[in-house]
Amino acid sequence: MQNSRGMRIVLALLVLVIFAAYSYLQIAGFEVLSYPGRSAAPVPAESGAAAPEDAAAQEPAAAQETEPAPALPITLPGQPTPEPVPTVDPESPYGKALANAAALGLPPPPDIDINSWEFTLVNGDHSIGRYEPEQLAYLHQTLKETDVQLSYNGNRCPVDARIAEPLIAMGQGCIEAGHPIFLSSGYRSYDTQAQNFTRICQNNGITDGKDGAGHYITMPAGCSEHQLALCCDITDRYYETKTPDKVASPTIDWLLENCADYGFVQRFPLGKEDITGVMNETWHFRYVGVEAAHYMTDNHLVLEEFLALYGVE
Repeated sequence: MQNSRGMRIVLALLVLVIFAAYSYLQIAGFEVLSYPGRSAAPVPAESGAAAPEDAAAQEPAAAQETEPAPALPITLPGQPTPEPVPTVDPESPYGKALANAAALGLPPPPDIDINSWEFTLVNGDHSIGRYEPEQLAYLHQTLKETDVQLSYNGNRCPVDARIAEPLIAMGQGCIEAGHPIFLSSGYRSYDTQAQNFTRICQNNGITDGKDGAGHYITMPAGCSEHQLALCCDITDRYYETKTPDKVASPTIDWLLENCADYGFVQRFPLGKEDITGVMNETWHFRYVGVEAAHYMTDNHLVLEEFLALYGVE
């Protein structure tokens, strides 16, 4: 009984002490505040200090305006790792072509092997000597027969075997469009071109193969694309001699519009005589591959201008 009374006295004293402490804090002007994420701490209640809602305004600016860290690239499971974009060596042929094209206001040229066989340059300043193609193909001149013969046939048109299929395809496309085809003057050997040069010079009273404007009407041996065998003269029928007016026909028109689709370009167009060094030959078509042919045709470039983009002079 005495123990119970003692306990009650102790509890009463404890309550009295807590009440006295609370009263002291009230009298001293403090109140207990609790902030999310931090322990309770005494903060002045009405002494002009910032209210809890103003606490953020009192924090340093750096804490308020911290920029988020840059996001790191994330590769999801099963997703291929992105490959780095390759850089182009500015001293490489393609690097030079990109820079030269940009300087001329041209679109980026194709990324090609400029040393590949279809880009061999032959003209009055670039002789191929006594070059002979490794393999000739002999094609039917009107393409009524589309077989490719690899043995000599004097009644057919010889060309480099590597352009036989695209040349047949282009001729067949022209025929299907309703226009006849005649293939002439494909490959000419060094000796044949030498004879051709002498004959034409004698017939025209010249010695250098050039007309009055200084453009070749016949090429010296070693300087003709016909010796390279990557070209062919294409008309609607056989002509003993050719001039642009004489051979003008829907066949020529169709070829000019569609030849790039087969990898060919008109090699000596009107208006480019000072660059090619050769008179306008609307009938002379040269193989350069589809990608290069489209770029050259779309941007009105002849082979000399196209190769110059890549540093070929």
